[in-house]
Formats: sequence, C-alpha cells, structure tokens
Amino acid sequence: MDIFTNSLPGTYVTGIKNPFMMPIDKGGIPAIAMKKRDANYIVSAYTIMVIFIFAVGWNLSLLLVLSFWPMKKNRNRQIALVALRNSEPVGASWMMMGFCKNMALLIKDTKSPSKDPANAAPGAENTGSTATGGVTHAGLENDRNLDAIHHQNNGEKRDNESRAGTPTPHRGSNLCWGIVFLCLTVAMSVGKVAAGVLITGGFLMGNVAPAQKDAIFYPDVSYDREDNNPTGRTSLTSLKAPAALRIIGAIEASDVAVRTRVDLDRIPAPNSEDPTKYRMVNYAYNVTRVDMGLQSDPGLALRVTGSCRTEYGWLVNHTDTEDVYKLWGEDEIRVQRQAALYLPPMATFRVRNKDVKERNVNMSYAIMVNTAGRYSYTSSQDPWYATKNTGNNTQIAYTVLEERPALSCWETSFWHFGGHVESNIRNLPGLKLHELWKDTVFPQEFSAPRLTGFGVEAGSSALRSASYTVAPSYILDAGLSNIVEDLERLILASWVSSRNVVRDTTSYKSGGTPNVARGKKGSVEDGAAQFVLQSADVGTLSLRILIAIPAILLFLLVVKMTLDCIIEAKDLRQPSVFGDEERNATALLATQIFRLWDEQHDPRAKWNSYGSGIPVQSFCTPSEETIKTSVNPKSITQRTTTGVSNGDKR
Repeated sequence: MDIFTNSLPGTYVTGIKNPFMMPIDKGGIPAIAMKKRDANYIVSAYTIMVIFIFAVGWNLSLLLVLSFWPMKKNRNRQIALVALRNSEPVGASWMMMGFCKNMALLIKDTKSPSKDPANAAPGAENTGSTATGGVTHAGLENDRNLDAIHHQNNGEKRDNESRAGTPTPHRGSNLCWGIVFLCLTVAMSVGKVAAGVLITGGFLMGNVAPAQKDAIFYPDVSYDREDNNPTGRTSLTSLKAPAALRIIGAIEASDVAVRTRVDLDRIPAPNSEDPTKYRMVNYAYNVTRVDMGLQSDPGLALRVTGSCRTEYGWLVNHTDTEDVYKLWGEDEIRVQRQAALYLPPMATFRVRNKDVKERNVNMSYAIMVNTAGRYSYTSSQDPWYATKNTGNNTQIAYTVLEERPALSCWETSFWHFGGHVESNIRNLPGLKLHELWKDTVFPQEFSAPRLTGFGVEAGSSALRSASYTVAPSYILDAGLSNIVEDLERLILASWVSSRNVVRDTTSYKSGGTPNVARGKKGSVEDGAAQFVLQSADVGTLSLRILIAIPAILLFLLVVKMTLDCIIEAKDLRQPSVFGDEERNATALLATQIFRLWDEQHDPRAKWNSYGSGIPVQSFCTPSEETIKTSVNPKSITQRTTTGVSNGDKR
C-alpha cells in the first residue's frame, strides 16, 4: 500500500504522446499514463489479444502436426490426431493423458509373452476380439474395411498401395509423441491462463503520471531570511501548511504502511533514571529517488538517522505564567504555562543556530510543549502530560503539571549515489538531476531536520494529543496522550514530508511570489519535470507490453499465413488419413467425420462442401427404412441397435 493524496488533474499529463520512465529500484520502465477508465478498457482489450495469441499459436501447432507428423497405417496416431484437431488445449490435455496411458498399457501388454503377436497362431489376429491396451483386433479390421470402402468409392488405389508398403511406426514412439503433445497442450492451457493474469498485472503497473512542467512552482524564498521580511520564513511556512495537513491525513490513514519504512526504537530508561520521567527514541529512514518520484539517477537515496530524549536540565526558570528553557546553554526560549483555552496544545521547535550557520552534518534541535496548566479529564504520569488534582471544586478533575521537560534531539543525513556518500547533494559525482532540484530545492529543504520544518508547518495539528481535544475549550485527555506517540508521529511525518519534496512543488499556490523554477528564461525547463505524480484517477501502462502484445499477435499471424501458403504451394501436407483429396486439417474435423459416417450408412445421402468445416447435405432420397422410422417411432431404437451391431461386425 502506498501513501499519497490525489494530485490535481492539471498537474500531470496523460496520453500516448507523453511517454515517460516509471521509476523503479533498478532504473525505469517505459510507460504511458492514461485516465483510469481508458486504461481499464485498454487492459481488457489486451487480455482478449492474449487469448488470440494462444489461439493462433495452437492453430499454428496443429498446422505443423497435421502437415508433418507421419501416421500412415497407424490408427493410434490417427485417433490422437482426431483428438487434437477437435479439442481446445484444455480438452486436448485430458485426451492426451488418456492416449499416453493407453500407449503405456499397450507397450506393457506387448512385452507379455502370452500377448505377443509373434507367438500368436497364424490368422488369429483377424478372428480375435480381445482388447490390447484399448485397441482391439476387431477394431483394426473395422478400420481396414472402412478404408477399403472409402478407397473404392474414391478410386484411391495408388494411395492404398502406398499405405500397404509403409511400415507401422513403433508403439514406443507413439508414447513419446503422446508425451510431447501432452506437454504442448498443458503448456497452452496453463500459459493462456497465466499470461492473461501475469501480463495483465504487469501491464497496469500503477497510478503515476509525468508532471506538467507549467504546474511546478517553488518560491524564491530562503529560510535564512528574517521574519520581518514579508517574503521570509513566515510566508514560506504558510505556503506549505496545506501540504503538512495532507501528510497528517495520510499518516492517520496509513500509519502501519508508513511504519514499515521507518525504523523506530524505544530505548528503556537506564538504572540511574526515573522510568516515569525518562523517554528516548532512536529513528532512521531512507528516502529513495523512487519515493520522490524522480525519473533519473537510479540508486539515489537520502539516509537519515536521529535520536530524541527527555531533557530536564534545560529548564532554568519558571513563573506563574511561563517556563524558561536555555537550550544547549545558548538560546533562551519562553513557553507559556497557561496556554489559551481556545487553542489546542502546541509544540515549539528550535534548531541550534550554530549548526545552521556552520552547516554541520550533525544538527541538534529541541521540542517543547505548552501543556503545563491545561485541564484534563483523566490523569497521567507521562513526561509531557503528567497531572495533579485541580481542587477548588472544579468540574475538571486534573491539571497538567508545570515545568514539563524538553526533548533534546540530533539528526544526520547523507546522500548516497553510485557508491559515493555526501552531506551536500551537489557534491555527488555523475548526478543527472536537474539544477532546480540539485542546486535550489534540495539544499533548501534539507538544510535542517525535516521534522522541525514539518512541525512548524503543521502548527496546532503537529501533536497527536491535539486530536483528543475539542473546541472551544480544548480540554486534554492526558490519559490517552503520550510523548512517545507525539514524537513518533512527527518522525513518520518527516519521512512522508521528505518523499513529497518534489511532488509538493506542483501543489503550492504562488500568491504573487516569484517562481524560481522558471529561471532566467521565464519558463520551466523540460528537465525539471522529470518526475511523476500519483493519482487514483490515472492508470500507468507498460509501453513494452503495449507494443509487444500486438507485435507478437501480428508475427504469429504472418508466420501462420506464410507457412500455410508454403505448405499449400509445395504440397507438403501428407495425404489424408481417409486417402481422398481432402487434407487432414479438414477431413479430421468432427463434422467431416460425421459426414463420412453418414455417407457409408446411407449411400443415398448427398453432401457437398467437402473442403469446408461445415459440410451441407444438399439432397437425400429417403429410404424405405427412413419412411418406416418416420411412421413408427419405435423403429428408431431398433435401427440404432442394428446400426451399432452392424458396426461391431464390420
């Protein structure tokens, strides 16, 4: 499950004219983005195309077998060919299983001395009716008589003589060929189903689309500017506030999914510390170029590690209205003890000025909360939400204690690419990332811990405990609130915020602020838009499969038609098993076999369209037996029984 909010329609482009590289861990996949509905239609059409591919492949296989598989005077091979010709791959698989079984039994019976034809008395083969592996001597004689009748009717004496001089293939080879055909039919049956599932799944790869370059906006503002500058930090924070709120919503909806990407380690209190007051959390996460949606530079990743723990030594003074903290012995921060009741609890974030100015790799930051003095329905011993009884007959039973500890934190971040590790992304050799991101956006956004920037942008929604309060009083539920849960949500949010650095540039509202993305030319360069956005309204299709499936189908059709023409022109097909001018491709159809059976049982039957798949009976003079049958329904059963009996005799 991925974590995202739908991008606005105008921020990305779709269509066959806008191919792009969908980022994956090892590179990219050529793709196009379509509207979700259109993508589903295309996938359905390609699923049908895959079915056609296997249908053409099956027909091509049958063409080769019908044309080149030797079978003269071997009824077992002929019956196998009938099974293949009149079945789909699934049905043919079951038929071939039975064929292989019977051939194996036939070989076994042949090896038995009592059933070896060499030990049989002369002429016994024409009088016996005992089945041998599913094939009877009477059945073989029936086939010979059937052949003789048909040859006489069609004047095929030459072909009959040719058959007489052709040796019968060994039964062991029949079994081998049966196994080959079984493998072929199983492969076709399983392959058609598997391809329909796997190819379709690989065809619709996700829900990303390339960014619309004109939608990219990044303010020409720096965090280094003072707040009294109207284009300074305050305006930048307000610009990013909507993105921070979207991140909070994504985390609340996908907390478990986000936690799989962030390592959180709660450290127990050492023996020298009070376990009710001590809290420590170590964290680490990676943000890859796939997470950011970048199409270039496979292997690029930002690796972040950090740690936070409660710090009571920074609290240097307190009054009835505020607590005073001296961070790192340098910066003095005042936090109001009795916060306004019309606002939820909020946190104050500070990055050590010395680390920012010196651009240190290891940056320290602190977090303080203004929960002291707030009312609570429930009691707690948590470091940030520890309570005492309110007294004075107040309806709210508890109040949060004053002198709440700060969180002392540190964080390091390094860029990894091609075996190189740098704290500044601009120092990575061989990086193809556009200058907008490499020289402006990334140095700006990752100049300080992302957690602090997100905390400021989220404002009153930064702490999880704020979700347990209700306007207008915003009374706490201290029993449900927890410093560790507050901190972990901030860490998870910092990972989501880091992966959204590039995507968020398409959601900012300019508000009259200059757009640094346009550069000196006054327009956003194409290279700056080499990233993807996510939206549930988009379907991402593999360009390789989009081209390959029709190409394979066309190739197979051309091969089949070409091979068919060559075989027809060179007369490479072997004669029909019935010895007439028809080819096996037509003669072995169930419809033609029925036509032949009908002609032999009723010589008055007149059929035409012998060379088509569906022969047509043009005229039939009714026989006396037919007339009797139409008059006496009971004769139907009698004729059927007689026909079967006569067939057995023949």
